[in-house]
Amino acid sequence: MIVLAAGASQRMGRPKPLLEFDQETCLSLVLGSCFSSLATETILVVGAENDAIRDEAIRSARQRRASSFDIVVNARHERGQTSTLKAGLEAMSGKSDAFVVMPVDLPLVTCREIDMLIQRFEMKPRGRNIFIATHENRRGHPVLFAESHRLPILEMEDDDPLNEYIRVREGETEEVDMGNPGVTIEMNTHEQYLRVLSLYRGAGGA
Repeated sequence: MIVLAAGASQRMGRPKPLLEFDQETCLSLVLGSCFSSLATETILVVGAENDAIRDEAIRSARQRRASSFDIVVNARHERGQTSTLKAGLEAMSGKSDAFVVMPVDLPLVTCREIDMLIQRFEMKPRGRNIFIATHENRRGHPVLFAESHRLPILEMEDDDPLNEYIRVREGETEEVDMGNPGVTIEMNTHEQYLRVLSLYRGAGGA
């Protein structure tokens, strides 16, 4: 698992990882899903000045007794999200045959959705090595890549969009339908945060 948490959260006006979900934060919910999933390691990538996010991540990892967890700093995070993903890829142990990319602003995604991607990858469908979580035919996150994509992504420019990387490899891509609309719900503004918080409470998260 590579959790991307180095963004500036400019539209939100405050760090999205630290948004409160009653007794949890957005970050603790995302990390909890990662720790409870079939993924063998979790890497959190933060920005250069996110001490509060690092502290919250350490607290969450200790509370959940995470066995394989690392935090890395992307000092060039202002260059784009791909630079953050590359920092996470550089920190991978090299023992996995795939990696899952998870933006930090997906508090409604659970370990079930992560596991569905991993299980589909393990079925080794012919010619498919990128697996995208979808809901009602809409693509979202997380996304699983076979390890063979690690080096090509590392060779990308920091500001190259990952969506374009996936687009030109459409023949290698499979959509995995999820029953959870949380894989597609954006949380970039305060109004969107309030909507996600309401959905979280409605699902019994409070």
